[in-house]
Amino acid sequence: METSKANILLVDDHPLILQGIQYIATKIENVGHIETTTTGKDAIRLINQQPFDLYILDMELPDSSGFELIQYILCKHINAKILIETIHNEVWTVKHLAQSGVKGVILKTANEQELTNAILSILKGGTYFCQQFKKIISQTFDIEKITEELTERETEVLVLIAKGLNSREIAEQLCLSVNTIESHRKSLITKLEAKNSVDLVLKAIGKGMYDLLK
Repeated sequence: METSKANILLVDDHPLILQGIQYIATKIENVGHIETTTTGKDAIRLINQQPFDLYILDMELPDSSGFELIQYILCKHINAKILIETIHNEVWTVKHLAQSGVKGVILKTANEQELTNAILSILKGGTYFCQQFKKIISQTFDIEKITEELTERETEVLVLIAKGLNSREIAEQLCLSVNTIESHRKSLITKLEAKNSVDLVLKAIGKGMYDLLK
């Protein structure tokens, strides 16, 4: 019995990228028809006409965002298989993509083999997230975990330590006793597994807390 081939909807407003992805996808044996479009409006028209086995989406379109399109597709087809190709690797974008329900994310710098692997993996029911995406996600959740573990006061003390203030100066600024500041310092060193105050700041930066400390 012949296995039916997968139909794909490809959405990207850059013609060369659109053509490149389409060319690579057509070389995959179990890929059938590929619909292409450069706008969110036309993508919605095609989505309303039929479900696709795989949706490959750009995150930025001239008339809509990738997140809007992801939400629309999943509202229509809750188990839809969506692969995102993007140039964006900012923490906000990566975090929201991880929580969006898509099955895969690759960067537009991906080579032919990685794109092929991503398509095949998702069509087979799996997922595919590029290494850079997984690294950022790991760091993001690590930051959130650490931040949740720190009390509001510990965070304040950590920021002031990073600014070079000693315990007496921090105590004066926060209207606390030196002993209280020293207690917070010891707690921070324990939670971030640091050796001393200098190592504490380095560990915090190493765990992705640079924006908090600058």
